[in-house]
Amino acid sequence: MNHSFSGTEFDSLASGMATSGAIESLGAIQHSRNLLLLRSVVDAAHRTGHPEAAAARHGFEQLMELKRRAPDAAAAVITHPSTGGWGLHALRVLRGGASPGDPPGARPAQLAGMAAAAAIRGRRAGTFTVPVSSGTVTLPSVGVLTAPQDAGTVRIVHDGREVVATAGRTSSAIPTDGTTDAPGWQGLRTLRAQPAGRAGFEILLDDVDPFRFPRVSSAGAERLSEGAVAELERTLGDAWELLSRHHRASARELSGTVSTLTPLRSSGDEFRSATSREHYGCVALSLPVIPTQLAVTLVHEAQHGKLAAITDAVRLLPGDDGRRYYAPWRPDPRPFSGLLHGTYAFLGVARFWRRQRWLERGEHALAAHLEYAHWREAVRLGLVQLCSRDRLPALTERFVHGMRHVLEQWRAEPVPGPAAALAAERSTAHREHWIAANGPLPGCLRTVRDLPDPVA
Repeated sequence: MNHSFSGTEFDSLASGMATSGAIESLGAIQHSRNLLLLRSVVDAAHRTGHPEAAAARHGFEQLMELKRRAPDAAAAVITHPSTGGWGLHALRVLRGGASPGDPPGARPAQLAGMAAAAAIRGRRAGTFTVPVSSGTVTLPSVGVLTAPQDAGTVRIVHDGREVVATAGRTSSAIPTDGTTDAPGWQGLRTLRAQPAGRAGFEILLDDVDPFRFPRVSSAGAERLSEGAVAELERTLGDAWELLSRHHRASARELSGTVSTLTPLRSSGDEFRSATSREHYGCVALSLPVIPTQLAVTLVHEAQHGKLAAITDAVRLLPGDDGRRYYAPWRPDPRPFSGLLHGTYAFLGVARFWRRQRWLERGEHALAAHLEYAHWREAVRLGLVQLCSRDRLPALTERFVHGMRHVLEQWRAEPVPGPAAALAAERSTAHREHWIAANGPLPGCLRTVRDLPDPVA
């Protein structure tokens, strides 16, 4: 994999508002990364003498053939978030390093399932022998087929018009669009947002793939009902209306960086969201969610996804020197890498509220001003600590200074007094709880008088 960014692209990423070229580069990086992962699975299976080594190689060759015949369809499968998750897990298994919380089913022959998925998406004929894992056959980005309990493999035949899956004497049809449910088949559904007169947004809802997100067996929600899907699509429509009308740069970024939503299991009234470096393009979140919450969550998690993709291409994270830092959004001390990720993510959140606060009215306006003041100050505290690290790699220093330049432009912007006071209270309370649990703040933040009030 050999990818790089131009200086302009890199600086746009550092600012949190990437150019179209930078977003395209991130996608190309992840495509190459996942291809390299899949090729590494084939090589590792051969090197370790795995009984499915030949099947893995054949499945990979089929996928490469489809990459030539149906490049867009193959690319959609190769870059699907679960493909990266599966590839890394498969390598861990082959190298003897699987974790107890990992899902089963990372069989090398699963590469045939990826080829079958590309054939279905691209409407290309082919025959594929896909392994059964835990009673199911997974076709990434397309869906999951329930197989007979005693079946070891399923033969999937696509004649260009119909798709038939056969295990022993049992045959079933897979819908040619892949997304429609059928007996024994659960397809990935698509959520669509189409505001009048502006670009729409389509995103896959992946609530079936066993590799859709880390620890999905314990954290993932059950498959959503049709009613829940319709409600989520309405919420997405309202969120996209807000983003595409008032946060256009963020909307453009999301169109190029987020491809999949994965529901998380709810934990009481607490809303949760997450991304995974292994699953580029996926945002996981608990439901229900309201439109503004969904909009800012997508912005926040896309920041994490962008930074993870950047670090796949350039050395941005210095080695861990053991130092731990105060992150105003976490209860625990964080390493440099965690502080950088959080600071970058909340730079995006602050940018959202910077604009959104002028769109709200009444109590909602007060809350939006509060959010902006709070996250602007949180990002500032993160940047103070990031800049205090000695001997940063040149690109890391350039990236951090790019974030700092954005924040400096915002520091002079006034915040209404009541919102600023509430933001200061919130920040102080978090800091005091953190000190009580973890001890003194890092030296560069040691005295409260050195922490300016959020009012500019």
